[in-house]
Amino acid sequence: MNLITSNSMELMKLGMDGLMARQKAVSANIANVMTPGYVRKEVAFESQLNEIRESEALQDYIKGQNSIKYNPNSINEFTREIPKYRIPTVQEKAYLQSDIMADFDPQIVDDIYNGPSTDGNNVELEKEMMDLSKTGTKYLVLSNLESRAYQGVSEIIRGGQ
Repeated sequence: MNLITSNSMELMKLGMDGLMARQKAVSANIANVMTPGYVRKEVAFESQLNEIRESEALQDYIKGQNSIKYNPNSINEFTREIPKYRIPTVQEKAYLQSDIMADFDPQIVDDIYNGPSTDGNNVELEKEMMDLSKTGTKYLVLSNLESRAYQGVSEIIRGGQ
């Protein structure tokens, strides 16, 4: 991680990647609305983002357990020693060094829940148009949040001018 990116911004980027994959799947569904035997596609990625967020929280917790925090009550009155920090285990070190975002991969799955029409196609144009709109709105929100974050970094670099 560097000054420009943060975990939140990386998560936003992954979310936008997932939404882009979903937008492509919805577009393919719309394009195949009249194709006999076509099975509509969906993209699942939200649970992966939640797992990444939970893993980051666990990494932060492990880092916190292994750091020295100043606490005046923990200083030994007689020796004036500050307690030592806990040494992380081998597993904790490996976990802290792992790239938890590297395995993000939006999954494209067939929608088997909508019953097919007489020609085997299960695409409903109205549902696809709603999904297209909803996905576009979510993408717009994330891009606006990312833009604001970069504006803040830009202001810091310029010295608040």
